[in-house]
Amino acid sequence: MTQIVRYTHPTQAEIDAVMAEARQMRSELVAAMMTSLRLKLRGLFAGGKATAAA
Repeated sequence: MTQIVRYTHPTQAEIDAVMAEARQMRSELVAAMMTSLRLKLRGLFAGGKATAAA
């Protein structure tokens, strides 16, 4: 029974480690999304200006 409780109830340190990893992953995801959005907008506006000037 002790092992079952040990594996089903993580320690506070384990919870903190998982939450820190989740925050890092979320931060990286948001950064990647913003980079992608910035590149798409740059292409949209730069493409629009290039075709209008041509």
